Amino acid sequence: MFIELSGTAYQNGKKIGKYTKETLLLHVKLIKKIQSIKKLPTNILNARIKDFTSILSRISPHWLEEIKGQSDITGIDVDNLILLNCLPHGFYSNLPPNFYQDNFLNCSSFLLVEPKRNILLKIRDQKNFPQSFFSLKSKGFLSSQAGRDIGNMGYAHFFNEKCLAGANNTGSFVKDPSGKPLLNQCHIMRYISERASSVDDIPPLIEKLIDEKVLGGASGKKGNIFLFTDTQKGLLVENNFQEYTSKFILEGSWVTTNNFTTPTAKKWESKPPSENTLTRRKRLKYLLKKNIDTLSPKVISSFTRDTKNLPNSLCKNGRCNMFDTVSAQFQIIDKENPMNSLNYACCSNPLYSFFIPIPVSYTNTYLPLLNGFFSFKNKQYSGDIDNEKLLSQINKWEEDAFNLKNDTSSLLKEAYKELRKLM
Repeated sequence: MFIELSGTAYQNGKKIGKYTKETLLLHVKLIKKIQSIKKLPTNILNARIKDFTSILSRISPHWLEEIKGQSDITGIDVDNLILLNCLPHGFYSNLPPNFYQDNFLNCSSFLLVEPKRNILLKIRDQKNFPQSFFSLKSKGFLSSQAGRDIGNMGYAHFFNEKCLAGANNTGSFVKDPSGKPLLNQCHIMRYISERASSVDDIPPLIEKLIDEKVLGGASGKKGNIFLFTDTQKGLLVENNFQEYTSKFILEGSWVTTNNFTTPTAKKWESKPPSENTLTRRKRLKYLLKKNIDTLSPKVISSFTRDTKNLPNSLCKNGRCNMFDTVSAQFQIIDKENPMNSLNYACCSNPLYSFFIPIPVSYTNTYLPLLNGFFSFKNKQYSGDIDNEKLLSQINKWEEDAFNLKNDTSSLLKEAYKELRKLM
């Protein structure tokens, strides 16, 4: 059940495509259906594909090789796989009922810098697409443990081999937005993850993207917010489409949701922060302060399941909104013994899944996590799964995982076996 993703970009792409083919086909089918409903001219989408391909050929050509591998093994046209990464702003907006609706409830994150450890948490809200978690190393680049939507070239969460962790949040609405197909927040995260050994390496990489005129936002009208940490300190980065601001964090915490927090970035805002982002930021700051002296993995994982103030809560429940909490990760970096650092990954809604601690040195990928196995929420929400039994089992698995901390392979195999029965 474990596979290795450490070959050439093309070889890795073939493996990824082999195990995610079904989800990719469904995603492309959905895109085509929405295009038909909205009567979007094919030439407009083709122009975006052409422009975005040109960007990747300059910035990260090995991503195109990875996409080519996925295409060759799945039979899906390369252009369709690229289109998943450069759709027009508002593509999912104003659709008939039962479709995924564009929404602006996104992520909640915190960074904590302490004398002996650094911690980074991200709770990810997104359209309810299957999530993937994997360890990937393309030759010539740093390896990363990463989470993302299946079909996304970028990373929504990452922890690389140098103990550098990253989280992205959608930023505020910005003035003079760009409608061009630029690198979005996940693409930027992967670009950094593959090249940066520490937070000090990140500002020059952002500057390079600005010089290349490819720095994009989370959507056509919004900027980005990034939190990073390594074995020494933390870093906050906020950007619009032309510039960025950064702040190194040497001690203490920083909490962010989806509004800019630095004076420089606030000048870019075209709209004031929404009640949703302000409520979530206040709640996460409260939970962090309240539990600062007992911040164990179990306590941190409880933040990701916090539903106070629903729908303006840290965790969303897909039963009442097609826009869902789809994954969460937190990294606890041991500053004295970095190779003891752990990445805690939950590849689905934390209310219905569990966290797996993964050592920074871990390089294999567990197949069911790669192919989105834990995205079984539709059956669950429709009542086809015994939730009481499931939640009881999840609590047991997570307790076991937090106690194991190093070798989780036997636990994952047990989880796969039991979840298959529930499905």
